[in-house]
Amino acid sequence: MEMKPNFSLKAPMICSKLDLEEEVPYPLTFDEAQQFLRSVLKISDINQRLKRNRLDFLNEYIHKFILYIPFSNIVHFAAKSVRSIEPPTLEKCKSDILGRLGGDCFRLNTFSKALLDLYGFTTYHVGGCNLTDTIYDSHCAIIVCDVSYPGSRHIVETGSVFPVSRAIPIDFKDQSPVYEFSNRKFKFVKGDHGVVWLCIQVKKPHKRRSSQLLEGVFRSEGMTWKLHLGYWTSVPRSRAYFLERTKYRFRFPSVIPYILEGAGLHARRDHGTNFLLASAGDTYFLKNTSDSENIVPKIMTEEEFLDFFAKEFPQYGW
Repeated sequence: MEMKPNFSLKAPMICSKLDLEEEVPYPLTFDEAQQFLRSVLKISDINQRLKRNRLDFLNEYIHKFILYIPFSNIVHFAAKSVRSIEPPTLEKCKSDILGRLGGDCFRLNTFSKALLDLYGFTTYHVGGCNLTDTIYDSHCAIIVCDVSYPGSRHIVETGSVFPVSRAIPIDFKDQSPVYEFSNRKFKFVKGDHGVVWLCIQVKKPHKRRSSQLLEGVFRSEGMTWKLHLGYWTSVPRSRAYFLERTKYRFRFPSVIPYILEGAGLHARRDHGTNFLLASAGDTYFLKNTSDSENIVPKIMTEEEFLDFFAKEFPQYGW
């Protein structure tokens, strides 16, 4: 039996005063962007590729960015305590990406937007959130315009737990085709108020769940899906706006507690496997996130955790 998604997000604040002010410049030069593409992402013949097919270049950029730059909150844990963690400056965001330290959605997607702007793409930021978030625009994403045809819009996501490793066109009517990234199936669904939902296939749905947990779960094309992240695709946001949202998140960490609950790093291997390396208190584990949310994580000792981390991510200097 096919079911429609249960959408429950309210309409966002249409415009913030910060969206109307002069945009805060991102401190990325063209030379830095070019060096990053060539040396870090291993993308060559940049100008020729842009002339040949801008969408193909964009998709390669997204794929390589996710491959080489981890989604992680590790950078927070250089601080002595949660209270001493400061929100990042744009200069710090840039240095974290150039140094392959990665970061959260704000660090990753503000960098990508700035780089794409330098190469002539038309972009704007949008906010997003999931069903459990208590504030709007806890997530920062990118819309790229006019890349396929005049008026086209694509979601570009280089700062997410899940590897959406290509630009997603949002010109579909109700639901997008099914995409598969790293052995997991995704689709996008339109909701109310201009929201486009990123949905993830649920391979083994629990038979007994409360009505609260069933919210956002639906069936389509013979598969079970869960709404993961809603993007406000029709509400452009400024960089200044997200700077303020980030300051708020760090000032009141209990608003989005999972960003500071233990160290976590989502990364992708060359052959496409995604994994989560994380610690929570005295527990350390490694989990393959490419297949199913039900895969049992490998529990590690602290020594194993640090050895694995140092071997796979020498850029952190641990």
